[in-house]
Amino acid sequence: MLLIAISFYTPLAVPLLFLLVSNLFDILGYHFTLIRRSTTMPEKEIIKAYRINQLMFDVMLFIFLGLLFGWMPAFCGVILKLFGVQDVTYYIFLQKSLPEEWTWLRWTPIGWFKNILTKKEVITQAITGVIISYGILILNFNF
Repeated sequence: MLLIAISFYTPLAVPLLFLLVSNLFDILGYHFTLIRRSTTMPEKEIIKAYRINQLMFDVMLFIFLGLLFGWMPAFCGVILKLFGVQDVTYYIFLQKSLPEEWTWLRWTPIGWFKNILTKKEVITQAITGVIISYGILILNFNF
């Protein structure tokens, strides 16, 4: 709740809000659809269905935050997601170590060129995403 209130005060909090809400959906959604499943459907099909749900949630979150706080701060949250920051924070929040290989980040900038990313590449990409996202916000709002 505090982050929502801060988002009304400064657009710099909106990308973080996008990241945290998307991460919450990922933690709960992944846990309940994949780990606690009670179906005989193949895991590959369940993952595809979950990824569609996750994408639709992120689109709706972008639209909601865009209407509420402005399109540029909401877009900067999407940039964080596209650069894999949400995936890194997923592991941090669950207090798990980061994998050495990231096979599912094919939709990120480095993933367009490599199918399997190393931990170092993912961290570098995430830091770059934070710099780009907040750089756009600072330039756009003249902080």
